[in-house]
Amino acid sequence: MQYGFAQDTVMAKTHSINIKPTTDFDQRFYYVPGERQNLWGYRAGVLINDKYKLGIGGYYMNQHTDQGVTATTLSRTSSDPLTVNKQLYLGTIYYEPYLLRRTLWETSLVFETGYGRTVNSSVNKTNNSTLLQQNGLLVPAGIGLSVNLKLPPLFNIQCFRWIGINAMAGYRTTIYQQDKQYNYNGAYWSLSGAIFLDRMFEDFHAWKKQRATARDSRVIQLSY
Repeated sequence: MQYGFAQDTVMAKTHSINIKPTTDFDQRFYYVPGERQNLWGYRAGVLINDKYKLGIGGYYMNQHTDQGVTATTLSRTSSDPLTVNKQLYLGTIYYEPYLLRRTLWETSLVFETGYGRTVNSSVNKTNNSTLLQQNGLLVPAGIGLSVNLKLPPLFNIQCFRWIGINAMAGYRTTIYQQDKQYNYNGAYWSLSGAIFLDRMFEDFHAWKKQRATARDSRVIQLSY
């Protein structure tokens, strides 16, 4: 869609902002000291003037740990084995300017921050009693480098160019964290399929323009 904003009525110049929808699957593997965390996520936003993206994201982690964890580890007197359940809920906003854009690939930087909650609980495996449960605020920030590989229209079928592969690597840190027991800072990488809504948007409008041109041609022929 395009929105025109008059900048100079005397010179009759019109500048426009070109906006297209975007979406990204975002499964991330984080490496923090002593463990690996796996976050499932999804991002949605808009591509502005084919130069940068703005949008929001949502992420979820549900991790169970029981190796080497006992009640004494959590300052308890018992040595009963425990299962630690770590859940993370994050909502983010992101800004993603492109560095390079080519027909079959593109690369960009991803800057993000947001708000989240950590819900951590420790369950005694002997009697299934909950020894400790914490619900804390988390404010993350991160930067990453993203690369998209795009398919061409194979066999002259346009829908092939709507899909591809996304790879990303970066680092997440916490600006503020209520729960000090666990560390959520670390490097991450991501590899997933990609759907390019901006290309779908472009092809749809090209198809509409072709239909309108063909219809106008038929009208002109009939008028003769």
